[in-house]
Formats: sequence, structure tokens, C-alpha cells
Amino acid sequence: MRVKRVFSVLVALVVALGAPVGAVAQTYPSKPVTMINPFAAGGSLDIMARLLAEQLSQQLGQPVLVENRPGAGSAIGTAVVAHARPDGYTLLITAGNIVSAQALGAPVNYDWRKDFVPITLLGTIAQVVAVPENSPAKSMKDLVTLARSSPGGYSIGSLGVGSGGHINGKRLEQVTGITLTDIPFKGMAETMTALAGGHIQLAFGNLPEVLTYQRGGRIRPIAVAMPTRSELAPDLPTLAEAGYPSVAIVPWYGVLAPAGTAPDVLAKLQKAFVAALGNPALAARLKEMAITPVGSSPEAFRQQLESDHAMYVSIGKEMGISLK
Repeated sequence: MRVKRVFSVLVALVVALGAPVGAVAQTYPSKPVTMINPFAAGGSLDIMARLLAEQLSQQLGQPVLVENRPGAGSAIGTAVVAHARPDGYTLLITAGNIVSAQALGAPVNYDWRKDFVPITLLGTIAQVVAVPENSPAKSMKDLVTLARSSPGGYSIGSLGVGSGGHINGKRLEQVTGITLTDIPFKGMAETMTALAGGHIQLAFGNLPEVLTYQRGGRIRPIAVAMPTRSELAPDLPTLAEAGYPSVAIVPWYGVLAPAGTAPDVLAKLQKAFVAALGNPALAARLKEMAITPVGSSPEAFRQQLESDHAMYVSIGKEMGISLK
């Protein structure tokens, strides 16, 4: 009997050791899931994250929470997830900063290739060049002329070094010869508030936030930083139409997990995110926010990350940008 009991224990141990992947697939998630947003509350990414969280809670059968951990151009919140347990309960919802900062040599406490695994590219978002309503600039031509004649140049708001707004500002400097002073903020809402108050002189802002402030008579959009005009602002010319086709980088949002997360958990999460993006009510809300849903495979998202990394390395060399 004793031999039989020992044998039974050994069999049970072998099964337990050999079944983690299957067991995780069956039991995940068994508690709330947290999405870390490394930017401040109130911006398009934050709104999107909370809309997704509501749908994901239904898809996964557990609460999905959003936690904002802004600071250092998104590096603080990103590092939190990079060093979290790879159990599928702490995810990162983020933008292109995760790649650009590292590609440009910023001293970040993470390596996006080693510390993360992609889940899905969520979508792309339209941005516009905007100025305060009381600015004399009514067009990109006006803006460039005014910035050239300004003794200290113009101040531009961004979400920190390596962000789309920061890089687009540098590209605008290179193309036009103007001087811009980058002022970093923790989120798009803060950036728009500063622009509306005249504390900065221009910004590349997310279209929905800019239109909200425009309706309030506080901000004036002058060009769309996208390949084509937006149906939300059809009268607004693109940067290419304004004479600056090489300036804009199209920003995106995506979600990643800590490296080492079980493949079946990643697959379940990717399926849940894609299903959430396909919800008609959520899709309609994203359209209002000028966000185009994507819902890619993990591999397609990885290819996007690699492509962006190479692009930012090239931009850094071409424009002499180094964040070291």
C-alpha cells in the first residue's frame, strides 16, 4: 500500500508539473486584470483603455482595471510592467514611445524586445497641428513665418522625448529651419490645457481633444498630420497639402505583456482584445475619437515595433537626435 501511495503521489506530481500550460488556459483569468497606462488620465489612450476594459471584463469574466502610471515620457509606467510577474494579470497599454525612446538612446529602465511580448496593435489615431485660438497663425505657412521671426523660436508641447509630438516637432524644425523648444507633459489632456491657456505656442494634438477645445473657442487646428483628410474635420488640410509631406508620423496604440507570459494566456488575451474592438458600440465611439481599430496578430504587431524601431534609429542619425 505504501508503494502504491508513493506511486500515486509521484503520478500526481508529474501531472501537475507537466500541465501548467493547459491548466493556465483553463483557469485564466481567476482574478482581476490590470492594464497600466503610462500616460496621464484624460487623453485618447486613457479613454480607449477604459472602453476596452469594460468589454474585456465581459470577454474574460473578470474585472479589467485601468491604472495610470505617468511620468518620464511614459518610462515609469512602462518599467512597472516590464518588471511585473508574467502571469497575464498586468498588461501595458501604450503608444510608440515604448520603441522610440529606446531607439533614440533614452536612459529607460526596460528593453522592449527582452522585457515584453506583443499582444495586439489596437489602432492608429489622427493628429493635427494646433495653436492657441488667439495665435496669429491661421495656416502652416503663417506658423512657420511667425516662428522664424520669433527671437527664441516657438514652444511645442509633447508627451516627452521620443513621443510622436516630439519627433514631429524635430522633423518640422528640420524641414522649415525654425527653432522649437520642446515642453513635455504627462498626457494629451495636460498638453491641450497648456495650449489653450497660451503656455505653449503649438502642439501635435489628438484630433478629438483638439476639436473639443476648438468648439470651446480655445484652440485652432491648422493641419491634419495624417496621409488623408479626416471626415471629422474635412475642411482641414493635411500637412502634405500644406507643403510639408515628410513631417508627420502616424501614432498608434497597442497592448503588451511581460516577457515570459504563457502562450495560451497571450492567445486568450489577443482574442479578447480583437473581440472587444469589434463591438459595434465601441467601434462607433472609437470612430468619434478618430481612432481606426486594427486588432492585429501578435506577430504583425511585433513587425510594427521592429519597423518603428528601425525608423526612429534612422531619424535619430539623420536629424542628430540622441537622448543619451
